[in-house]
Formats: sequence, structure tokens, C-alpha cells
Amino acid sequence: LSLEDLDSKNRSRAISYPRQIAMYMCRKYTDLSLLKIGESFGGRDHSTVIHAYEKISEDLEKNPSLQGRV
Repeated sequence: LSLEDLDSKNRSRAISYPRQIAMYMCRKYTDLSLLKIGESFGGRDHSTVIHAYEKISEDLEKNPSLQGRV
């Protein structure tokens, strides 16, 4: 997966799920605002970052093996 893929408007699961993981990591491990994180991922809205964070947090609780990949 390239940086261009993470910034792209492509909504296929093969690209969107890793993008959501990257947004989750940015939110968890940086002090960047939701707006700045969204801008870094192709100009996405802050609500998209919130959704990504909540989704990945939920997936990590349901699937502990995902933690190793994240």
C-alpha cells in the first residue's frame, strides 16, 4: 500500500481499512487535531477520523489477533 493510496478517494476495503488503521494510530499516538489528521489523509472530514478510530477500537476488542498487526 502506498502513501498515495492512503490519500486517495478509493473506497475499496483493501485500501480503506488500512487507511482507517492509520487514522486510528494517528489519533492514538499523536497530539494532532481531528481536523489535521483528516487533512493528512486526502482532506477528509474530522467525523471520518472519529469513525475510523471508533471502528478500529471496536475491531481490536473483538479480534485480539488484530492487535499484532496494528
